[in-house]
Amino acid sequence: MIIEDTKLHNKYYIFETRRWAGFLLGRFVALEDFDILYIIPNGGVPVGLGLLEFPLISPQKAFDLLIVRKIQIPGSTEAGMGAITPDGQIFLNEELVTQLSVTNYQLEQQIERTKQQIEKKRRAFQLPPSPTVHGKKILITDDGIASGFSMLAGAKWLKKLGAEEVTIAVPTAPMSSINRLEPHVEKIICLNIRDRYPFAVADAYTDWYDLDMAESKQYLKEIRMLQKVS
Repeated sequence: MIIEDTKLHNKYYIFETRRWAGFLLGRFVALEDFDILYIIPNGGVPVGLGLLEFPLISPQKAFDLLIVRKIQIPGSTEAGMGAITPDGQIFLNEELVTQLSVTNYQLEQQIERTKQQIEKKRRAFQLPPSPTVHGKKILITDDGIASGFSMLAGAKWLKKLGAEEVTIAVPTAPMSSINRLEPHVEKIICLNIRDRYPFAVADAYTDWYDLDMAESKQYLKEIRMLQKVS
């Protein structure tokens, strides 16, 4: 099932910040029954905070970080050709790898680099043990979806761990990636779906920049403070 805000279909520069996009997303997520919120860092953290600030969502919801990383195309810092889960499972866009004529050596290099990035991020966030997902209803959020392979890897990983249901909730995504993800999850909530090419997550935001680790940690601190106050 796909849920979108039809008024925002194919619109550009509609969210001022990631946090505000998360708050707007909360209007739709408030109707959902979920047990654990999984946030993909770094960009997804302010979205998660905004979502938990929505009045009809309990800020006491269990949450965790879902550290999946895209396998970057050689020579690119943005485009990906697959993704890797926290336990090292590899999800490749085989068609793209073939189309780009990526060699086995290049692929192995990028996979190893991605695994190192995952481990570095896990140490940096000093994550406690993840909550048990067996039999739980999971909501995954991020600041947007591009190719969708990181989200696909995360959803399949959580299902493998025994999650009863997985719902994806994001501010923006291309229709092509929504279609790729839909068979693997129970529901996708996306405010701004675009079917125009080319697609960039950044084009949904008026205030867009790469979020660094320090700012992500500050947003995490705000989530934890919100939970204490409530």
